[in-house]
Amino acid sequence: MMSAKKKLLYIHGFRSSAQSSTILNLKANYHDIEVHAFDVTHHPLESINKIEDYIAANGIDILAGSSLGGYYTLCARVDIPKIAVNPALNPENNLSFLPEIGQTVDYYNPREDGVQTFTCQLSDLDEFRGIEKYITPETYIIGSSHDELLGDLREQYRELVGERFKDSSQLGHRITPEFTAIPTGDFYKVLSRLL
Repeated sequence: MMSAKKKLLYIHGFRSSAQSSTILNLKANYHDIEVHAFDVTHHPLESINKIEDYIAANGIDILAGSSLGGYYTLCARVDIPKIAVNPALNPENNLSFLPEIGQTVDYYNPREDGVQTFTCQLSDLDEFRGIEKYITPETYIIGSSHDELLGDLREQYRELVGERFKDSSQLGHRITPEFTAIPTGDFYKVLSRLL
């Protein structure tokens, strides 16, 4: 009797969607797991609640995300394994310097609701203040010294998860096909520990 595939929920980053190249790549190539994804926004409570509700309703086994999605992964109050890739640890500060703040910008990928533009104001970033991270014994972080957007946050990542931090030379801030490659990609190497 074959065991059921594990279910992975992957949360995209700022300005992206469930149609990001990373998520499409995972769905196309990770045949041993069932990859789930949906759109989130830059509003943290709304997005984190949506993640927690989806996990409960769909029996998700592993939560992963990158950048802002990695931050949401760290904050979701769920007791399943988590993998955060280059998470934006303090979005209220780390996102405030982005040129998109205060501008109406396009999402990088098509969105489920058909909306293709949005505006993120500096005041929106205040919503992130006071949200606590929920680090479990199976929370992993993968980061890079070459993160051109957030900078080198590896020491902060290590403080959060200790030995469950993976220093990856396969990515900057953006996710590359090399990073998710089977079996050599650093994301796959961490994920395979949880399968």
